[in-house]
Amino acid sequence: MNFRHVGNLLLLVCLCICRVGVAQTPGQMLELRGPTMGTTYSVKIFDPPEAKEDLAFLVDQLLRNVNDQMSTYLENSEITRFNRSKSTDWFPVSEELASVVAFSQVISEKTEGAFDVTVGPLVNVWSFGPDPSTRTVPEGGVIAKLRESVGYRKLSVRVDPPALKKSVPELKIDLSAVAKGYAVDRMVALLNEQGASNVFAEIGGEVSVSGNKAGQWWKVGIQMPDAVSDSVLIAHSLNVGGSDDLAMATSGDYRNYFEVDGKRYSHTIDPRTGWPIEHPLASVTVVAKNCMAADAWATALNVLGPEESLRLAKVEGLDVLLVARDETEPSGYQLRGNGALKQYLTSDGNVDDAGGQAAEAGGNGRFTMFLVTAVAFAVLLFAMSVGVLFGQRSISGSCGGVNGTKNEDGSESCSLCSSPSDACRDLRKRMKNNPDNEMVDV
Repeated sequence: MNFRHVGNLLLLVCLCICRVGVAQTPGQMLELRGPTMGTTYSVKIFDPPEAKEDLAFLVDQLLRNVNDQMSTYLENSEITRFNRSKSTDWFPVSEELASVVAFSQVISEKTEGAFDVTVGPLVNVWSFGPDPSTRTVPEGGVIAKLRESVGYRKLSVRVDPPALKKSVPELKIDLSAVAKGYAVDRMVALLNEQGASNVFAEIGGEVSVSGNKAGQWWKVGIQMPDAVSDSVLIAHSLNVGGSDDLAMATSGDYRNYFEVDGKRYSHTIDPRTGWPIEHPLASVTVVAKNCMAADAWATALNVLGPEESLRLAKVEGLDVLLVARDETEPSGYQLRGNGALKQYLTSDGNVDDAGGQAAEAGGNGRFTMFLVTAVAFAVLLFAMSVGVLFGQRSISGSCGGVNGTKNEDGSESCSLCSSPSDACRDLRKRMKNNPDNEMVDV
């Protein structure tokens, strides 16, 4: 099984949206799920509309379009064509792609380059991108050469008319740290337009919600970044703070790294240096009004480290939970927080048990949270194991990216369904024949 790209889940977001099971909640729960972007998506709709279109098709269509715009694994995606171009003139793109890049540039400015969508070549050379992994430390000269074409100031974007422009021909962009969050937001908006007001949507652990479930807020559990322990840190209720508390994203390094001569190299690359981060920050959780913002900020703060990220979170008014490695602490970690997530911490940086239990589903405390999580993961792992055993496929995940895979016969796998591209023909045909399709045709 290939777990190379599973690392960006980090805090292992647990979908704790029921007390013990859906059956205990009055009303109907419609669930949609499937593979996308090299990982999986899941949607839960409480009290779905009676007269509705094929919601599963609409969601798949949306995700297909996001991939066609933003996947670096698709030969003819917009982003691939821009990356392949050596022109330094304005390159026309879709409004959606331009808007995501424009937002990314704002975060880059606020973090002085700690967040940078042009970092892809450096990620690849460190064996954490789509290129074949060597798990070796690249030479300093190679890094220095790549840095000549990396830097958000070498990228320009305009939204009217939408276009991108590079100042150096070799510049390439990768929206891995923001595309999943954007897609999650789009899923929620799409379902709201179809009359589904109570929605929980997630891609690879990035979450956005609307409404509630029978008067209960949607809840998301956060685990400690420990590959051995399954202990749940908190269960945070989204929506409690109103319209500004609707999404959560996480970023960290403890699952995706390699070691050479006893030194650990994280998959999180600092665009300002070209090297993996070396500070003790293990994971970051961000709660924001939309998932694209939470996704981007989680990555940016993870690059900055514990001190600078907390300072910037206070300046920007971000709701964050930082988990840093600290051998002096009994747990091995030191926790810091700001905004809505600070409520779970005591003055000494530990978790406030009372606060954590109050946020957990049904008030049943950590045991219920653990039980629900354990059962959910057991079912998921069993399902994936059956697929691997009988389908003879490796499991692919996401490290924050719009990922795809290659099959053993050399054929490309689709970023939407993680199967040979021919399997998408039916979906594409339906998309073209959909008279109400307002999205970019393919």
